[in-house]
Amino acid sequence: MSYPIDHRLIRQFIATVEHGNITAASSALHISQPALTKNIRKLEATLGVKLLERHSRGVVPTAFGEILLRRGKLVELEFEYAVAEIEAMKGGTEGTIRIGTSPVFATLFMPKVSATIIQSNSGLKIDLINGVLDTLVPGLLQGDLDIICSALDFPDHPEIVKEHLIDFEHAVFARADHPLANRSDIEAKDLMAYEWVMLAQDHIAISRLGSYFSANGISPPRIAMETNSFETAFAMVKEGNFLTSATSSMVGFAKSSGLIRLPIRGTLWHFPAGVAYRRSTSTPASVNAVISCLKAEVGETNSP
Repeated sequence: MSYPIDHRLIRQFIATVEHGNITAASSALHISQPALTKNIRKLEATLGVKLLERHSRGVVPTAFGEILLRRGKLVELEFEYAVAEIEAMKGGTEGTIRIGTSPVFATLFMPKVSATIIQSNSGLKIDLINGVLDTLVPGLLQGDLDIICSALDFPDHPEIVKEHLIDFEHAVFARADHPLANRSDIEAKDLMAYEWVMLAQDHIAISRLGSYFSANGISPPRIAMETNSFETAFAMVKEGNFLTSATSSMVGFAKSSGLIRLPIRGTLWHFPAGVAYRRSTSTPASVNAVISCLKAEVGETNSP
């Protein structure tokens, strides 16, 4: 069965959910509150289900509303892709690309990649959003991000394309005068005496850290601080006898921050990394530009 739904109603529904109440959404959409309420009810009547639950603080989507929100945002995304493709055919480069990036990619690759893309595509705006897998993958699936640059060791999904670009290995870093700095073979038990600084919400890395200690028959160490940037994490580690974990590719950045890589016994975590983006009949030119530039930058970094 097909439903003749006005695209504007879906857009208004999405805005209502994102704002959390009718008043804020109507203001953002520049329509009256009664008109928005009427349109939401029209959409519910067309679909034959209740889309929103009203409560004292506003509205939240029902189970049916969650489905429409997720799929509706993808419709919006495909519309944006269509506009971008039309602009490309016309010779224009207007638009915005939303790139989600892990701290490693943000530090090592994205400054040069972003500059190259902007200089080659006058008028294109880049929204660069830092995150970890637990925040980046949902953002990609929900249509909030056009592409992510991160680890790829998350479950395959039919709507996502992965392109492997590089392999990373996690290492342990400490300040240059740390008590373990002069040790040549550091065991897991030697690391237990020190507190750790880790990236916020990076549950996968924290889990891998716990697995390393568990494999050596000991409990995970205490994480004293979480932050959303390597700059802050490394600065904190430099100020005391803390430890942190980051990819071995960060050794140059760590050295410039006054840190060294500790020679631990065993390996914390090996993982593939690269880009992931939504499967589409035609990948947007801006997404292809990110992939192309990133491949070149990663290749240059890995060249002898």
